[in-house]
Amino acid sequence: MTARDRSFDGLLDLFDRPVASRAEVIEKALRCALQISDADGAVALVANNRALERSWLRTDGSPLETSAVGRPASEFGRMLLKALHPIQLADTHDGRSGAQDCCPGVESGPALFAPLRHKQQAGGYLAVYRTRGSEPLSVEQVKLVTFLGAWLTLALENVRLAESVERLAVTDDLTQVFNYRFLKSALKREIKRAGRFEQQLSIVMIDVDNLKGYNDRNGHMRGSLLLREIAGLFAQQVRSWDLVAKYGGDEFTLILPQTGREGAMVAAERMRAAVAGHTFPLAPPGSITISLGVAVFPVDATDSLSLIRASDVALYEAKRNGRNRVESFLERAA
Repeated sequence: MTARDRSFDGLLDLFDRPVASRAEVIEKALRCALQISDADGAVALVANNRALERSWLRTDGSPLETSAVGRPASEFGRMLLKALHPIQLADTHDGRSGAQDCCPGVESGPALFAPLRHKQQAGGYLAVYRTRGSEPLSVEQVKLVTFLGAWLTLALENVRLAESVERLAVTDDLTQVFNYRFLKSALKREIKRAGRFEQQLSIVMIDVDNLKGYNDRNGHMRGSLLLREIAGLFAQQVRSWDLVAKYGGDEFTLILPQTGREGAMVAAERMRAAVAGHTFPLAPPGSITISLGVAVFPVDATDSLSLIRASDVALYEAKRNGRNRVESFLERAA
């Protein structure tokens, strides 16, 4: 088999295997780039949430490495982000490029930079590097790496779109927290996990006090924006593994894994205080508050539906006892 055949086989192998994540797409592209170019190192500089992320791979067997980077330090690096066509260097030490434009761990000489652009927007580049003193890439290898760069651009965009669709499927449009559909499946999953490891799990049912009066005075559009602002406050008060979801019109549910009643009461009180102390547009200070009801698995209930009912009962008690307070199902039952 000739080197040309192996190059095409590398591309075909890349296309035949489905890729799911951003990191997987980048790693496969870099491995293929090394194969089709007979290079010693490969780098992908790609945009990620308005920042730049640099990933590199070498033929010495070292694993893929990735790091966040700032804007290119060299004029050459800034030019690469604006390039419309591949740029080839006979020697990266010719004074044009900087250290950030090379592949870490490779004393590189010849290099090729293939632009990654989507809809005329700069997205970085795919680069391959040969050690100093090596021959430049052939015309055919330049074409293959450029073609691979185009594939990487589309593959990354497809991953972004797939993640967006997945996020939309489980996110409430208004508040941008998880929706009721995801809440149901997540609660069942967490109850199953808690039961398997004999752990407690708490949920907190939350209702916004006085929202109807706010809507009557300011309109439902303002009320919707207020709910989104409250959801943002919730997100700031929980741990990374806790889950906030929209339950109903002005109700939210908080799932607290590995948390007993005492911890849940503390978390609920923290959320109550955050809302009570926040200044909302067109609302007098302290007029927008929340009431919260806490229930605990397996003490108060042993399935998701019963646990939600228990927390809802506790929430009703918080409303009945004056609002802007936290109640526990166990305390109510006692």
